[in-house]
Amino acid sequence: MIILKFDEIDTYDFRFKLRGPQMTSDSIALVTIKPSDFVKIFDLKTNSLINVNESNEISDSFFWDQTIWHDLLKNILKQNPKSVAVTLFFGDNIGQTRLNSDDLAVFKDERIFWATNSRELEKLSLPFATRPERTNIAHIDLLRDDDGVVRRLLMNPNYLPNIAERSVVKKTSRLRNLPVINFRGSEKFASIDLQDILKNKISENFFANKFVFIGIEKTVNSQILTPQGLIPRHEFWANVADNYLANRFIKKMPTLIYVCMLLSLMILAVFIITHYTQIISLFIFLSLAVLWSAFSMWTFDTYYIWIPIASPLALLVLIWVMYLGYQALRIEQAHNKLQQEQRYIFELEQLKNNFVSLISHDLKTPIAKIQAVIDRLISQENLTPNLQTDFSNLKIYADELNRYIQSILKVLRVESKDFKINKETADINGVIENVIVRTEPLAKSKSIRIELKLEPMFLIEFDVTLMTEVILNLVENAIKYTNENGQIFINTTETDTEVLVSIRDTGEGISPEDQTHIWKKFVRGKNQELKTKGSGLGLYLVKYFIELHGGKITLKSELGKGTTFDMSLPIESET
Repeated sequence: MIILKFDEIDTYDFRFKLRGPQMTSDSIALVTIKPSDFVKIFDLKTNSLINVNESNEISDSFFWDQTIWHDLLKNILKQNPKSVAVTLFFGDNIGQTRLNSDDLAVFKDERIFWATNSRELEKLSLPFATRPERTNIAHIDLLRDDDGVVRRLLMNPNYLPNIAERSVVKKTSRLRNLPVINFRGSEKFASIDLQDILKNKISENFFANKFVFIGIEKTVNSQILTPQGLIPRHEFWANVADNYLANRFIKKMPTLIYVCMLLSLMILAVFIITHYTQIISLFIFLSLAVLWSAFSMWTFDTYYIWIPIASPLALLVLIWVMYLGYQALRIEQAHNKLQQEQRYIFELEQLKNNFVSLISHDLKTPIAKIQAVIDRLISQENLTPNLQTDFSNLKIYADELNRYIQSILKVLRVESKDFKINKETADINGVIENVIVRTEPLAKSKSIRIELKLEPMFLIEFDVTLMTEVILNLVENAIKYTNENGQIFINTTETDTEVLVSIRDTGEGISPEDQTHIWKKFVRGKNQELKTKGSGLGLYLVKYFIELHGGKITLKSELGKGTTFDMSLPIESET
């Protein structure tokens, strides 16, 4: 109900201004009287030199001349019109009149209706030609809104009929409840000047079977303010008559129907915003607004039914604003939740790192002591073969545990915020050759042949220590997962923008389900967990170090056919 207040009576004005040309009844004709037609008569009566054409405040009595009106009405009646409505008031304002029999026959003709200045029966000022039964008089009183615009008719069974109703309505029931006038526009009806009628310059049957409205040209007192601007009084009543003849008054449905329409639109809008994305919902909302407006204008112009536009559009805007507010609230809540989760994750990560760092540091000292004791025991000469073997195995296990702890400490160090890479100009081929020297004994122990194909390249900037770790890890993995008498191929080349390193082995390969996980921390291939030892941190560090340099690494592997790691480093160092 509150939203429907957007569609008060003033919103009709916008409809009238927007719509295109409108048809009017061809059975209505206008007779327009100009002040200049009565200038000579006025001067003769008053001996005044006033220029009437420049005077705006001219009363109806100025236009009274018994002879002119007799001839005017007589010429119109000759063509047998359906009715003649005189929209000027001629009563006590024109003084005493003497009518002969010919005057009485013309002025009191039952087809002529005279205007009176009051709609209330007890306050009537009767026109001079009023019939005894008062059936030839009608009021021209207006209902003006607060802004001075006339939009509706004064209708009441106790009132005198208005001049349009009296002229065109015969036995139809009278309208009630202040009907809204459907204005058709200015200068829409056939019109003729007074002088053309008096001089018989009109076509034959111009007034035949028509409703004629007689009024004066635009002056302050004769013009009426409508939604389409100022129009002369007789043209205004011609618009009202057209509404009567074609039943064009604007029809407004019961408020309950409009409320149901708005409720249906609201349900549809809520359904849209809860089932579609924001951009799609906005598009549908705009389409709904356009379709609703077009449908409302079409029904208004075609069937003269008022369907609100402002209130549905206001409802859509209100729902959209509420939807945006709801979305903003959800985003804010999600953001707060995310921030809280990030704090929890950060605290948990800190707790985990502190715990691992503490345990790792605490384990370093006892492991070092264990290694020292084992080395001293192994050096003794009186050990039995079994003890010698056991002590050797203990040394291997202690070394593996030490390497594992070192790997964890390394991860903690490189993931800290203070960690920075130290780039220097170096040759990647040199790094690879140094790694091969270090791993050669391990490769020979398994009879693995390493084949190098290193293309001469320019020096580039990188962290030698980190890149040595990368190459060493990849080569050690290749040796570890390659069977005896296998082969490892290491190739380097360069393009205009990057250096490429490829390390391929003929080992067991990596299963497809493991290939997407091996870059994660503490993850090893399922098939290798029992076959070989490892921390699951090597490839994580490899990828991490390469990405710190702005490079990337990819993997190609097939079970039983080996694995290839391709890495690239940019030639231009990133700042």
